[in-house]
Amino acid sequence: MVFDAYGTLIDFTEPDFIATMAEICGQQRLDADAADLWKRFLRASYFMRSEHHHDPVYKRYDQAWADQFEHVFKRLKLPGDPCAAANHLKARLAGAPAYGEARPVIEALRPHYRLALLSNADDDFLNEVLDRNGLRFETVISSEQAGAIKPNPAIFGYAAGVLGIASRHILYAGDNPIPDVLGPINAGMQAAWINRTNQPRPRRIPRPTYRLRSLSGLVPLLVPPGN
Repeated sequence: MVFDAYGTLIDFTEPDFIATMAEICGQQRLDADAADLWKRFLRASYFMRSEHHHDPVYKRYDQAWADQFEHVFKRLKLPGDPCAAANHLKARLAGAPAYGEARPVIEALRPHYRLALLSNADDDFLNEVLDRNGLRFETVISSEQAGAIKPNPAIFGYAAGVLGIASRHILYAGDNPIPDVLGPINAGMQAAWINRTNQPRPRRIPRPTYRLRSLSGLVPLLVPPGN
């Protein structure tokens, strides 16, 4: 059983990113709308390294974010500090809280499955957020370790190799249909889509093995009755 981190176990989603952009604007005295800044930052990730596309370009997140902020600040003619902005975003991700259901689900599954985590993240902020929230796994794999980012099948193949398990025997649980459903299924894994907001499945995204409204739905699905 392999989990995604942000948006699946860690409660940091689009409103939190927008709030972080507002903090950056306040700290750096930038005259910009936070929601617009976030949209442009996200578009820059698609444009500059094809994130969430089939074949994304790997780069450490702290460097990638600095590059994206630099691109956005230049387009908006803002006198911002890209590295300071990237570091603030990293700090917010490192300090994010876990969903209330995360630890109980992990502990309910622990006696029955080997548990691992695979995330598009750098080692430093990923390990910090897991430690802060007391989330323990047999193996923690980052995109930094793998040298690839989801949905590239290479990162899932790397995880299978580290775990020593055939991909077809691994269930990957995540919230984002592109990296967390398309990615593992293309790599030969099973996928549990944690779809808390009941989004429709995007076109060209394969049907997940399981579609759940909460992380807690994994327990009755995977733990035998009476255990």
